[in-house]
This record gives sequence, structure tokens and C-alpha cells, in this order.
Amino acid sequence: MADGIESQDAAALSINDGKLQRRLTLIALKTMSRFYKYNGPCVPISSRIIVKKGVRVNLTEAATMAFVAARTSIPVPRIHCAFTRRDVTYIVMERIRGQTLAHAWPSLPKADVERILMQLRGMLDELRALPAPGVAIQSCVGGSLYDFRIHRPDEPRFGPFASTRAFHEWLREGLGPEQKPRYVDDDEWDDIRNMIAMQDRECGAPVFTHGDLNPFNVIVREGNIVGIIDWEFSGWLPRYWEYPSVWLGNKTRIGWQRMAERFIDPWPDQLQMESTRQKWWGDF
Repeated sequence: MADGIESQDAAALSINDGKLQRRLTLIALKTMSRFYKYNGPCVPISSRIIVKKGVRVNLTEAATMAFVAARTSIPVPRIHCAFTRRDVTYIVMERIRGQTLAHAWPSLPKADVERILMQLRGMLDELRALPAPGVAIQSCVGGSLYDFRIHRPDEPRFGPFASTRAFHEWLREGLGPEQKPRYVDDDEWDDIRNMIAMQDRECGAPVFTHGDLNPFNVIVREGNIVGIIDWEFSGWLPRYWEYPSVWLGNKTRIGWQRMAERFIDPWPDQLQMESTRQKWWGDF
């Protein structure tokens, strides 16, 4: 289940996957490696093009950016080509000119901050307005999802799931409200049972979610958002998912947490639910 349809048929998710595009990409990366060393997955090969590569990079991310670009006005990097070679995936995309919001934030005038938060709210509203293909928790192509904050050493990717409830049961490894582990004390068990009760409630249809909306993934220029990047955690997820992801994924960015409710609907009960889940089954 965790491999998803995208790993079964990588060719179906490849974009502009011709021999020439592959060769030019690999030559450019080899040339750049002679002059620069990059620790992360993203390697700029020109002022306009950047390549994201790695064994944990997945073609679903490229498909997601194409999906969002085709259905919304959200600025995302244009995909030039995307392919997998010898178990390494390469996504060749537009290098958006600008600064991350994290770097620009300290010097932004108040008017620019207000405009950026309004733009961000509008972009999230666009994502939420996309019609879900059903009730499944899945990627934009109906396959598996990824989130390194969900700790499963043997399953870096997970899903798809037939429903939100099935997803919740998987997140807590099938633990039921009458299955108290011996190592959990009574107060802790009360928290876990409350979490289970909330997870088992009807949650409605999933919404399309970025999943890692932090100030390093927002590109700004001249006081406007010009790009939203890093869509690897994205997919059809529970409607509350974006809110705890912003909070729990940005514990060291207090200012960003305080701004969160300016651009995203708050889900305080679900935030507590996810805090409990991540305490026992997460990777924080």
C-alpha cells in the first residue's frame, strides 16, 4: 500500500522524459558538481533552472505542481522535465526569482506583510475549493503520500487510504480505545482516548493540502508572493491537517505560528489531537 500507484508506473508520472532532456540534466549536474557542493536535494544549474533530486524525491511532487498550476492561480515552479533513473528521481523546474519569506520577513514593511498574508489566505482558499475526487486520503494522482514527520522507518511513503478514519487508524497503529498499553499511565491514557474519540468522528471530505506551509516555502518579491514551493507533503488530506502542520512543523518559528490564524482557519481541538498523536507516534 505504501508504494502507491506512482512507483508501480513511474513512466506515467514522468514529464517531458526524453533522452535529450535526461542527458542534458545529468551533464548539467555533473558540471555543477565540479564547482559547488550542495548538501540538500536542490541543485541550481542556472539562474532560471533548479533540479531537485534524490532517492526520496518522488515524481508525485512534480505531478502535484502540474496539478496545482492547471487548476489554480497559485504560483508554483514550472516543471521542465521529471524522470527517475537508477532509483534516483530528478525534477527539473523553474527557479523562481525572489527571497524566501523567512529571509525577507525582518525587513518587510507592515503593508507588505498584510498583503502577503492576504495573498496566502486566498491561495489556501483556492486549494480548499478544489473538488475532492472522493473520500480517500491520497495524492493528487490517487497514490501514496509522504511526510517525514510521520515516523515509519520501514514505510517512508504511506497510503492511499479509503477514508479519513482508515488514515487515523493507521496513524495510531490500530490502537483502540480499550487497548491501553502497559507503559502508559492513566493521565496519558486519558489524552490518548480523547485523541481516538476525536479521530473517529466524522471528518467530511478531504481537501487539497500543501502540508508544509512554512516561511521557507513561500517565495516573495517586491512585497508579493511569487512562488509556493516544496509540495512533497501535499495531497488530499483531512480538512484540519494544514493547521496543525503549520503549528507543529514550525515550533521554533513562534512569529509564524502567531500569524497562522491570519491565513488559515484554526482547528484548536484537532491541534491538541495531533499533538497527542505526534507525542506517541510522531517524529518530533
